[in-house]
Amino acid sequence: MRAEVRDGLPAELTVRTAVLLRQVLARVEAAGEEALATLDLSGREYGVLALLVHDDAARNQRHLGAALGIDRTTTMKLMAGLESRGLVERGPDPADRRSYRLVATDAGRALCARADLVLSACDDAITDGRLDEHEVVVLRDLLRRLV
Repeated sequence: MRAEVRDGLPAELTVRTAVLLRQVLARVEAAGEEALATLDLSGREYGVLALLVHDDAARNQRHLGAALGIDRTTTMKLMAGLESRGLVERGPDPADRRSYRLVATDAGRALCARADLVLSACDDAITDGRLDEHEVVVLRDLLRRLV
């Protein structure tokens, strides 16, 4: 007799934290990418803008890539694309002449603010009807503790 299947997973796998997190991550990433596409922005581009806008620390390309978990080549491509769109400016880093200091432009800040709203609505849609407000707070707290 076959075990019960839920959301395409055998019941035995639904007790595995990694499997459940991967399922949720796939759903969240797809919804986020779809929502950000309405702003002509990818998830990685949003990550760059969000770090530059929401983190007061001056960023250089190396630190940005490390914070986002992306390699140097990908970071450079992302920065070039955002810079060509007028969303980010690169200039010499006074602390490290071999690196660029990165700053979000006013246009980049405005786009990031719109993306924040779109992603908040996306977050709400993912948990709506499945978790109440208290459970959402607990979930986010638990995830922060795992990070």
